[in-house]
Parts: sequence; structure tokens; C-alpha cells
Amino acid sequence: MRRDLSIILQMGLAFAFIFSAFNSQGLIEISVLRKLAEISPETGITEASGYYSLSIVYFVFTMSNLIVPTLVKKLGTKWSQVCGAFCYLIFMLTFLRLSVSLLYFGSGVLGFGAALLWTGNGGYLVEFSRNGKLPRNSGILWAMLQSSLITGAFFLIYVLRNGDLTSNYKMVYTVFAGVSCLGIICLALLPSYPPQFEQQFEEIVRSESQENLIDEARISEEDDGTIVESVRAERPSVFALLATQDMLCLSVTFLYTGFEMTFYTGVYTACLSATLALKSYSDLVIPYNALALGVGQIIGGVLTGPVLKRFNYTRSQIILMGMIGHVLAFFLCFLMLPFDSTIHPSDMITYASPTLCLTLLIAFLLGYSDACWQTQIYVVIGEMYKKDSVNAFAIYKFFQSMAACISFYYSATLLLHWQLLILTVGCFLSAIFFLRIEFKNEIRNNPPVVVDNENAEQQ
Repeated sequence: MRRDLSIILQMGLAFAFIFSAFNSQGLIEISVLRKLAEISPETGITEASGYYSLSIVYFVFTMSNLIVPTLVKKLGTKWSQVCGAFCYLIFMLTFLRLSVSLLYFGSGVLGFGAALLWTGNGGYLVEFSRNGKLPRNSGILWAMLQSSLITGAFFLIYVLRNGDLTSNYKMVYTVFAGVSCLGIICLALLPSYPPQFEQQFEEIVRSESQENLIDEARISEEDDGTIVESVRAERPSVFALLATQDMLCLSVTFLYTGFEMTFYTGVYTACLSATLALKSYSDLVIPYNALALGVGQIIGGVLTGPVLKRFNYTRSQIILMGMIGHVLAFFLCFLMLPFDSTIHPSDMITYASPTLCLTLLIAFLLGYSDACWQTQIYVVIGEMYKKDSVNAFAIYKFFQSMAACISFYYSATLLLHWQLLILTVGCFLSAIFFLRIEFKNEIRNNPPVVVDNENAEQQ
């Protein structure tokens, strides 16, 4: 196995650990806090605290993306990921002495850490991907990341077989904290700079853009300026990149990924927990759906990564598959889930009777479609902005987290059918703007051949 591939696998393992904790807690946070609001009012927790906590996470995430490109260049992409992952650990620990003020403080810390982690991750992935291997590596990373949903689901099933989430939440979050520590260790053991790739059956030429990325990562060792001064100096370049036509088009897609991420990571499972027609399955409906989400994410990551090249799928085709899957999932949610299940437990009559099989199908579609969007965004950014990948990934996470912040906030009061309408419209707009960029890239990379008719006739 080549050294660069083993590095990507190690990073994927680290993210699998970290997000087996965070993604799993995201699936249960809203429903657990709803129940704690009833039995432990002295903590200050309310029924909407789960939504507000996640909204704070993504609000701070959004604002932090304006400054983290400079911090990433100072710390390096590796240590930015380590510092960001440590913030995830702090958030898990706040649940061991839960109060509303500590919860919201931990949410803010997590938001800042998420900006560091994901911006560093995007830059690191581009740095350590050989020419032509970025689609493969992004697919592998995404599949390993989303395998965390499966491991987290099995853990939650074990907990629920021996009790309930509300009475065992401290034990659950203790385990989550321990697993996060394993992820931090894996990240800390990563190399800081790409290795000299060996010649194995072919000469591997490192592109000029990769050299530029390595030079950027070493700025932290050569620049004596303060971080504050660096942030001020870097800000114009971020806004200049954002003002380009291509980035503005991609921003529509970035926003949509934030809205749909909010839905499948928090709102959907909260609705399942509040649907009284599914109470016969108890809280097990959540980990079962987490399993389906994880399977969908992994299949989507594999099909859009290693399998992509073999079957000659284009990015446009992958995005269209993601769009169709999401629209179908939203329509099934409209038919099956009570409209007021986003706010409180409901036995409202629905167009279709809620069943476990139908919820699993929806979860699979949500996971698969999300993988289609996310992996192709990584590839597009990596190919279009090789020389400025840190700023590009920061802009991506800025818009994604801003949309997530807004949607988690309105999810506390907005009925389900209105949320599904927003998602459906956003899905179509996102696909249109993404395909527009793809069409431009195809023309740019494959310009039409101009034939000289006079010379052709003479010949």
C-alpha cells in the first residue's frame, strides 16, 4: 500500500472515531434534552434547548470560518485538525455536569473547533492526494467518516437494550468522550507534510499546485507576524475569492448542504422520536435509522469514489442521482410524518401510515444522497481551487454552517411541511447552479475544435 493512501486511511479512521461520537449524539441530543426538560427543570433545559444548542454550534462555526484560514496556515492543516477535534471532546464533557449555560458554552466551543477541523481537513486532503487521486481519496474518506453512523447505532442499540437514553445519558456521553480521544490520537500521529511519493510502476509527478500548498503550510514557521495581523491581511483574499462568479454559484450548493445536513442529523430523528405511531419500537427507531443512514452514506461514498472512475460516471450524473434521492426522501417524509412532530410528540393523522420499513428507506435515501453532494463538492473545490484550497474550503464551511444555524433555529418552531418545502426548492436550485459550474468546467477543459473549412476543402 502506498504511503499516501495509508495516510488517507488513517485520517479516515480518526474521523470515524470522532464522528461516531458526534453524529450519534446529534441523533439523540434533541430528544434526550426534551425529556430532561421534563424530569430535571432545575438545569434550565427546555424542549427547544437541543435545537438552540445545535444552532449555536453552527452560528459560531459560521463566524469562525472568517478567521480560520489564517489559523490553519499558522498551525498547519494537521494541527488544526487536532485542535478542532479537542473542541469536540470539550462539548461531550459538558453533558457530564449538564446545565443550560454550560451546554450553550460547549456548543460555542464546538462550533469554533468544527471550523478548524473541517478547513484543516479539506486542505490536508488536497495536499496528500496525488494527481488524479482526489476523487478516490474523498470517496474513501467520506465512506470511513460515515461508517461512524453504523458503529454509533450499534452502541445506541446496546444501551437501549439495557435501559433508556435519558437515564443513561451520562454513561453514553462518557463513552463518546473516550472515543473522541482515540480520534484525536490518530490525528496527532499523522505526518505534517506529504511524503516523497515513490516510483511504483510509473513516475509520479507532483504538480506545481501541490508544491504551493506545501509552501503555504510552512508559512507558520516563516512568518513572524501576529495572528491578528495575519487575519487582517488574509481577509481581502477570502472575500476576493468569494466575489468570483464561480464561487457565488457554488455558494448556493454550499447553503443547501447545510439545510439538508440539519434535517438528516437532527430534525428527522427528532420527528421519529415524536411520532407516537412509532412508539411500539420505543427509542430503538433512532439507532435503526442511524444504521440505514450509515449504509446509505457508505454506499454513496464508495459509488462516488473508487467506483466512479470504473463506470465512467460524471459529476453531473452523481449530482442528479443525489437530487432525485433527496426529493424522493422529502416526499416520503411529507406523506408519513406528522407535521407538528418537529415541535412536540404527535399522533396527527398522516397521508401514509408510519412504519419502520418506510423510515429506514427514507434514512437510506437521505444518507446516500448526502454522500453524492458532499463528495462531489470536495472534488470540485480541490480541482478548481488547488492553489487556494484553505480559503475555498473555509467559504464552503461558512455557507454550510450558516444554513445549518438558520435551519436549526427555525426548526424549533416551523412545522415539518414548510421545512420540507424549503429543502425541496433548495435541492433544485442547488443542482441547477452546480450543473452550471460543471458545464463551464467541461468547456474550459475541453474547448471546441475549430475546423478551417478552406484548408479542409483544399486537402
